Amino acid sequence: MKKIFSYAMLLLAGTLAFTACSDDNESNPTLVQPTSFSLFEPAVGKANVDLQKSQNVQLTWTIPTFTDFGAPVVPTYIVQMSPTGKFTKEFNREAKDNQGADFITLEQTFNSSNAEVTTEGINQALQLLLGWQAAEDVPAALPVTFRAIASIRDASFRDYFPITSSNTVVVNTIPYYISNLPPIVWYMVGNNIGSASWSNDAAGVGVGLIPLLPSAEEEYDKATGTGVISYTGFMTAGTQFKFILTPGSWDTQLNYENVKDADAALISDEDGDNHNIGIKADGYYTISVNTKSKEVTVVAYDKTPKTFTSMSMPGSYNEWGMGDHMTACESLNGQNHMWMAQFNPASDGEVKFAANDDWADNWGAELFPYGNGTNGGSNIPFTAGSYTVFLNDITGQYYFIANPTEE
Repeated sequence: MKKIFSYAMLLLAGTLAFTACSDDNESNPTLVQPTSFSLFEPAVGKANVDLQKSQNVQLTWTIPTFTDFGAPVVPTYIVQMSPTGKFTKEFNREAKDNQGADFITLEQTFNSSNAEVTTEGINQALQLLLGWQAAEDVPAALPVTFRAIASIRDASFRDYFPITSSNTVVVNTIPYYISNLPPIVWYMVGNNIGSASWSNDAAGVGVGLIPLLPSAEEEYDKATGTGVISYTGFMTAGTQFKFILTPGSWDTQLNYENVKDADAALISDEDGDNHNIGIKADGYYTISVNTKSKEVTVVAYDKTPKTFTSMSMPGSYNEWGMGDHMTACESLNGQNHMWMAQFNPASDGEVKFAANDDWADNWGAELFPYGNGTNGGSNIPFTAGSYTVFLNDITGQYYFIANPTEE
């Protein structure tokens, strides 16, 4: 599944390359511009979808024909939505003035005709587009018009032909106000990530998927949760990785094509059309992703950090005992600096991180749910709930990620 674009690009670049030239071999498929494709009515029908309590909206569509005699090709799909039913001016996330914008493109991309569009993404986009500034600005109910867009893209995500739009469908939503969205997380996956090579599994966070963590030194958009997240750890020469947004899905990715100011001494563009980020030398690296601009940076980390055999979470919930050990996430690279735990406190309290069942090396800060813990720092305050907790013992970055709740 990591080779999302490889077959389409093979058809475009290899011996079966598409052509519009009349003098080419007649057996070669010719890339054509579809005129339409069909978006089906969603299964929810006319029922209201509570965007805060639901996980996703299922959308399905027919596959447009991009060749003259139906040769297989993998389109890229995006979803656009409009609260007015009009698609005349698109909202630009980078622009300061979006006056008159009446539709917005969701950030997820898809490579099949079945799409799970997250309700969180829908609500974020609505708040951006409509400019809600307080809970009282949000309507009790809002019908939203959706359409899908299909295109054939090259490795640099450029469209070969003008995009093709589907028909529209309406989903009745119950939106909510986002007052302070926590930083969104992207995950690294590869043959040097975690303990399972190229394992992108929905339940594999901390196994084949390692998150990049937010930092107290960065600012994050309160409506979208976008900003700079990062990972610092050891990488082995000759290995490769990339980034995915949703565990279990390869649809929305970042790769070498997103790297800004790539250092050829450190990384390389690998695996053809997949553009995995290749590591050229053993060593420690800091890898950052700006989740708003989708820019990636990879730089060398010039210190040799301490390594630890165990990590605990002593706190008020367990009378400050060392018995609750976190899970070591990394083994493919031979060194572990990322730790994970499931944390389900029944009441508010305080906690710290401590290495090797001792207080000699411990991390804390006064921030929750994320921060930069320092050795010997303050206790971390927490609120009751259910969390997946990550700690990077090199940088002290920690993040208590709230687990989804079942309604």
